[in-house]
Amino acid sequence: MKKIVFVLALILSATASFAQSTFDKLESLDEVSSVVITKDAFELIRQFPDAKSEDMEIFNTAKGLNELKVFSTEDAKIAAKMEAMVNTAIKNAKLTQLMRVKDKDSKVRIYVKTTKNKDLVSEVLMFVRNKNKGDKSESIIVTLTGEIDVNKLSKIAEKYSDKE
Repeated sequence: MKKIVFVLALILSATASFAQSTFDKLESLDEVSSVVITKDAFELIRQFPDAKSEDMEIFNTAKGLNELKVFSTEDAKIAAKMEAMVNTAIKNAKLTQLMRVKDKDSKVRIYVKTTKNKDLVSEVLMFVRNKNKGDKSESIIVTLTGEIDVNKLSKIAEKYSDKE
């Protein structure tokens, strides 16, 4: 019985961390630019006093974040690999599609891992693919993990989309 519980725990922990470990491989590629903001950086942000300014909304949203990773490339072969990695992560982590946008040669897909609380998600995965002619094809992967309040995110999105 202990062996079965151990094997199940191992499988579940591998699935939960699959998306993160898969994308981490991208950091070692010269053709990929990456930005990783760790939990420690978000801990510093959490120490900011709560301000009532609308501009502090982004910092208040960051209080629930554990990690932010952004990977981008303009190499067409790497972009195709990134898309395959995203598709695998979506299936393995059982992410739910939140939205998709297609405009000419650009595609944006956003997925979330829902929680029991409908206002919170534990993971956000965004994939952007811009297909250009020739060898250039820009792709961007953004992952957010932590306790993410979708209401706060939507307020920020509305605020910044109104400014354009």
